[in-house]
Amino acid sequence: MKINSKQIRGRQGWMLENDRMEIFLMAGGGNIAGLRLKEKIAVNPYWAPPWKSMEPWEYKEKDAKQYAIRLLACISGHNLCLSGFGDPSVEEAKCGLTCHYEAPVARWSVIRKNVSARRLDFEYGCKLPVAQMSFTRLVSMKAGSNIVSIRETVENMSRRDLPFTMCQHVTFGPPFVEPGVTIFDAPATRGHTFPTRFASPQRLKIDAEYRWPYGPGAGGRVDLRFHGRERYGDYTANLMDLKKEHAWFSAVNPRLGLMVAYVWRRADFPWLGIWEENRARKASPWKGKTTARGMEFANSPFPLGLRKAVDLGKFHGQRTYAWLPARGNITIDYSILAGSVGRDCGGVKDILPDGGKFNVKLPGNSRRIIT
Repeated sequence: MKINSKQIRGRQGWMLENDRMEIFLMAGGGNIAGLRLKEKIAVNPYWAPPWKSMEPWEYKEKDAKQYAIRLLACISGHNLCLSGFGDPSVEEAKCGLTCHYEAPVARWSVIRKNVSARRLDFEYGCKLPVAQMSFTRLVSMKAGSNIVSIRETVENMSRRDLPFTMCQHVTFGPPFVEPGVTIFDAPATRGHTFPTRFASPQRLKIDAEYRWPYGPGAGGRVDLRFHGRERYGDYTANLMDLKKEHAWFSAVNPRLGLMVAYVWRRADFPWLGIWEENRARKASPWKGKTTARGMEFANSPFPLGLRKAVDLGKFHGQRTYAWLPARGNITIDYSILAGSVGRDCGGVKDILPDGGKFNVKLPGNSRRIIT
């Protein structure tokens, strides 16, 4: 069991490691940016943008020509959207807020760490002065385990109730994301495409409802379990099964033999947003070269910013934002699972928590226990 300070691609952070796997956490934005199984050490499933990355505190006004906004200068892997999910209002933007608000561009610092022969705990976090919030993330690993346990606490530093939206913006990229190969599964039910044009070109219709996993394409239905081959960008909001206590998504690349999954309480994040970028964005820093698949579990369906989420109120019968009580806090738990799969793996049918383990049901009535 190890915790070491480390730099990867010029970014500062911490490497957490047990005998099965390692995970890399960035100081800039708090991104969970690397995850590798010891048996498949060359494969990191998370998205690393093809452009040069930099620390958010190094970003200067002159860098806008290359990156457009601070977020794009430092985004990587799994980043956190907190207080607002999506673009700020015109007035918020004039005051300096950018896409997904403060957390993914903040400087995160170590709060505590502990390492023993059987377990490691690493807690880090950041202050959000504009939102008047404090955020901490506790990452835990056990010896002999393929599970990363995460507990997050959001605290209201003000003396008034705060509306907020929150999204775990988990993004995968090449070589793990392969069009027509990588399989994405989730217990989704109703889905809805973005209410306005999201990108150009798109492969899905605008503002259209569907039943998971088949989205409404311009030329027929689209299987959203797979990333497409054509140039396009899309965003869809997918409601998790309200009958289930836990929600999840999985990403499987059978050619690489790797499965990654997240499991969380469905009441905390009833929505799974799927963001697809496939060489559609031409502006800098994208330059038509980026392939990314975001599997973004959130308490709001669309990345609209806080004001629009509050104005929307409800969508498909579910609240589109939440309240953080004055001087109060909320705690959120979720887990990251990683494991090897065979080349014939056809995805995941279900994932069930089982007393600290996870029962992963595969097609053909086979199953895998992740411990």
